[in-house]
Order: sequence, then structure tokens, then C-alpha cells
Amino acid sequence: MRKSSLILALFLTLLLLVFPFTSASTASAAEIVIDTEHHHLGDNFKEELSPENPEGLIYTANFTLDPSVDIESAEFKLTGRSVVPGSTDKFSDEVNLNGIEIGSLNDYIPAETPDSVAVNITIPVHPSLFNPGNNTLKINAGSDANGSNYDDFEFYNVSLHLSEADPVTLEPPLKVAWTYELPWELGYEIPPEVTLAADGVLYLSREDFGKTIIIALSAETGDLLWSKEWDDEQSVSLGYKDGVLFAVHSSNIDALDAKTGKLLWKKEYQSSTWGNPVIFGNTLFVITPYDRYVTAIDVENGTLKWKYEFNRTDFGAEGSNYYSLSGPVVNGNLVIFRYYASHSIYTEPIAIPEDPEFEPELEKPIVKEGLIALNAHTGEVIWEYIYPGEVLYFEPFLYRDLVYTTLSERDIIALSVESGEEVWKTHNGKWSNVVAAINGKLFVDFPNPGILQAETGEILNEYHGSKMSFASSVISNKFVYSTERNNIYIFNSSTGETIWSSSKIKGYDVSKPVLHKGKLYLISTEGTLYAFEHGEEGMFFTKGLESSALYYFPQIAIALMLVLLIILLIKVKNRAFVFGSWLMALTGVIFLSLKALEPYTVGFVFGFMAALGFMTMFVILMTGIAFLVYGVRKRKK
Repeated sequence: MRKSSLILALFLTLLLLVFPFTSASTASAAEIVIDTEHHHLGDNFKEELSPENPEGLIYTANFTLDPSVDIESAEFKLTGRSVVPGSTDKFSDEVNLNGIEIGSLNDYIPAETPDSVAVNITIPVHPSLFNPGNNTLKINAGSDANGSNYDDFEFYNVSLHLSEADPVTLEPPLKVAWTYELPWELGYEIPPEVTLAADGVLYLSREDFGKTIIIALSAETGDLLWSKEWDDEQSVSLGYKDGVLFAVHSSNIDALDAKTGKLLWKKEYQSSTWGNPVIFGNTLFVITPYDRYVTAIDVENGTLKWKYEFNRTDFGAEGSNYYSLSGPVVNGNLVIFRYYASHSIYTEPIAIPEDPEFEPELEKPIVKEGLIALNAHTGEVIWEYIYPGEVLYFEPFLYRDLVYTTLSERDIIALSVESGEEVWKTHNGKWSNVVAAINGKLFVDFPNPGILQAETGEILNEYHGSKMSFASSVISNKFVYSTERNNIYIFNSSTGETIWSSSKIKGYDVSKPVLHKGKLYLISTEGTLYAFEHGEEGMFFTKGLESSALYYFPQIAIALMLVLLIILLIKVKNRAFVFGSWLMALTGVIFLSLKALEPYTVGFVFGFMAALGFMTMFVILMTGIAFLVYGVRKRKK
């Protein structure tokens, strides 16, 4: 790849080992042009490059981001020439953002690319790597194993392309903007969440009575845009990129036009069930939740880039194995996932002994759990972290250069993304799970939700006695939007103070909320999708919540019945007749109250309430009849 000149190489290696270049740009728009000039990094004269003489081994550029910009995705772009094709450990020309590697130029150069051919390079960047305000970008010339020779290459047109997330500015109070009745009965199951919200469209997906269904609705109006279903009795997972919806179901991946549902391409892979799609750059990463495979797929055409098969070689040949994998987290260089593997020495069902006092001694299965990091470009294992004991089954969480997980001992641990080495461990003695990260703070769901410092694990705050649950929340800089049973609560994210709460939503439970395009979305157990927007709701009767007013029927009806009883007792002298008539009417009120409360109470609880209510109704009815009969006889006298 290079023409060498020994004398000039030695001279430049000594005098120009590190030569920084600095340029500046300030922008909050979608594109940041950092540098259009041609640069030559390396240690040798190379006449076909521009400039011919190397300018040093490190290129540095500074740029500033508006702190209010919320980056959803980003890409670093440049045009390069004479870069050693990757993947390679030698001459690895690393690109770093704020001191963290975002990728190597070599990984984006096709094999056998001639030196003279200019290649447009796009490296996806994880949004958490950006600083609000000042940022530093560096490009390093890679060397051989001895550090005596460096890759000589040319690059120009350096830029960043940002996709900004819609700012979360939904201020309380909230009112219902629209509702949509889902085409399936939920019964007493946990309500599903809105599966995906992207580019003004809400997507809902589930398996329902043997059919896999996707529904696409307008996020603004709730109008049905399109729907699609398959007869494969499998759940479906969704991913989205640049107007394309990726539906992962069974062993298939369907690429659909996100606005119309039209099929763009379809691929069927191995027979295992795929799930948990994650898109980073132009690659779709999927895993088999109940098997041992991880794959990387080209989003343009469905071509399989690589497939990784997880095996425990220390289990032995005999017996049976069980595997499960978590959803992956990706930063461009690595794909990290949690694994669970168990090995049992018996392969047949254990026979029940004739002697009931004799219990067969079964050997305890061998269990291995941990994290594995794969090279995102090749699928090769980079590192493995084996858990010291059992873990709680939480998805790993990635933020900047650390990956977080939780041990069964209630320890939250942070590992280096680059090496897998433990950086810190925080013990709080409680169930805990990292839910979100904002501005260097981890929002962790304890029994009392709390906030940790992302770099050190220091506990910054805990919200004792709060109704807030991060696990069922959307978190922003200003607010925490949370759901509990059939209410929405909005909290101050700094203090945990309750800012606002909604009236009752029909159903005994509602889903975790989703925020998109200035609206909050959730689904109730009654099978209704609600869209909330800023505005005042009415007293009891609010658009979209009219039927929820029935929740207050028992309190209002019983209060009115007591008022009626007092009036009748004052007006009518035959109190036995009054009590009898009133008690008989009360049985009807109790019956209607049970019907009104049924949607807000889980099945087995309502069954107990209903049984108790009907027994009470019977006693009250019989007592009422007795009083009424006595009152009638007294009246005849």
C-alpha cells in the first residue's frame, strides 16, 4: 500500500510523531462540516497523495454542539484514499470522539481496494459519546506491531451528520387528544406497550390467536395507516431506519415501507426464532432469545454479513444444553449481549419411583452466565465477562464507554466496553435495574428509584416513598412521566416531587408510556390506545375518558343514598317502611357499583369482591324485605 523512503521516514518519525491540526465549527443543525481540506497522515513521503508529505500521525478537530440538541443518531463521514483495507490489527487508523474510539477507517475499506481509489467512509456514532458544548475529534495513523511503520493515507471532506430527536417538551396538565380501539381482547393480561414510534407513526405488534399482527397509526390523529398479519403464531419484533420498518418474526425478516406497509424485501434464515432487533449504521443485529445465535444483516438487502454461534466447550458431549441470549447493545465497534447457558447430564424424563419415600437424587445443572462482546464487523469474540454467581435477568445497558448489568446480590456493575474489565460496583441491597442515562446520570429502579453517577456508581439521590417507578416511565431532563395502575403521574426529575396526576383511566392497569411528537401514548387493559397532549381535562367527563367516570359511581351513589335516607327519615314517620325500601334500593346500588368497578380490578381480586358483594347484597336484601314487611303491617294498623 505504500512507497517508503527510509531516511525521510526516520526523520519524520522522530520530529513529527504527534502533530495536531485544529479546526472549529459550531452548529446545532443536521450537518456539521468540520474540514474540507486534504490531509495526509503517516510517516512517509507519498507522491500520489495530496499533500505528498505527511503532516503528522494525529489529526485533531474541535467542534461545538448546542447543549439543547438531543441527538438520536449520528454518522461521522469523510473521503479516504490509500487506507489499508480492514479488518486488520495492523495499521488500524482509529477515529476517536472525546477520547473514546468510535471506529477504525480500515473497517470501512473493501478488500483489494487500489491505493488510487477514493472511498467515502461513514462511521455510525453512539449518541451518548457527544458532549453538550465542546467536542474533540481525533484520527490516528495506525502502525505495525513494532510501531516503526505507519499507514500513509489521505482524507478530506470531514463532517458529522446528526439526526436530532424530538425534544420532550410535553408540559402538564394533559388531556386526551384521541383514542383508538385495538382489534384484540386483552382481558386481564398486562397491557402491551406501543411497540415503536418513528417519523410520526405508531406501530403496534403482537401475536394474537395464531396470527402475527402489525398495526400502523398516525401519531397525530390516530387514523389507521395500514395493517399486516401472518399465520405463523410467533411474536414479532420491530426495528426502524430511514423510512424502512424491519419486522422480525419466526425465522423471517421482512423489510416494509414504513408509511404504506409495502414489502421491500424478505429473507428467511435458519429455523430458530429471531428477536430483539437493533440497528446501528447500515447493519441490523438480531439474536435468538432462546437459542445461541447472533447475526449481522445488511439493512439494504438482507444479506447476512456474519453469524456467531455461542457454545460452551466445557459442558462435555453428554447431556442436554439450554441457551438464552438477551437483546444486544451496540456501539459500532462491539455487539454486547448477556448469555445464560445450562447443562444437564440427563436427557430422558426422570421416572417416578414406586416407593413414594424414595426420591431420586438429580445432579444440579451446570449454569454459566455472563456477557460477551463481539466485533461488530466480523462477529469475532473480543472479550467475555463471566458472572461470579447468578444474575438477575436484565438487559445490559450501554452508556458512553461503559456497559452496566445487575448481579443477584443487588450489585450494579460497570464494565469497560473496550476490555470487559470491571470499573466499579455499587451495592444497595435492593432489586435494581438501569433504565436510562441522561447527562452523566443513571436512572436506576430500586424499590425506591434513584440516580447514580454514571462514571463512578456513586448514589446521588433516592426517592423514598415516591409513587414514581422508572421501569414504567419515560424520563427527560425536566420530567418523569410514569404510570401506576390506571393513572399517569408526572414528577420533577430532579426532586421526585409530584407535579401532576391524571384522573382514572378505564382499565385495572395501563402500559408504560411512550412520548413522540409532543404526545404521550399508552394502552389500557380495556384494549384502548390513548394519546394525551397538553391541556386541561374536565371533571369526571373528559374526551376519551367519559366511561372512566363510572369509577366514581359507588362513592357518588352511596353518598346520594345516605342523603336520601336522611331526607326520608325526616319526612316519613314509618321508619321501618323507609329502611326496608332504602335497603332494597341499596342492593341495586351495590350491584351497579360492582359492575362499575369491574374494569378497574384484576380478575381474582374482582372475583373475591363480587362474591363478598353478592353475599352482602343478599343479607341487605333479606333485611330490607323484613323491614318492609314490618313497615307495611304497621302502616295497615
